Amino acid sequence: MEELDFEWMKLIVEAKNMGIEKEEIREFLLKNGAKELIIEGCQKIG
Repeated sequence: MEELDFEWMKLIVEAKNMGIEKEEIREFLLKNGAKELIIEGCQKIG
């Protein structure tokens, strides 16, 4: 499961680097049933 979490984190960082706003990323993750851990990680990055 950690490997999957790492992949999600890489995608979040890549999205941030592409200029996608943190809130857009967070909304996408919420709509797609992502784990709370991933959402918290997104907040820490941004």
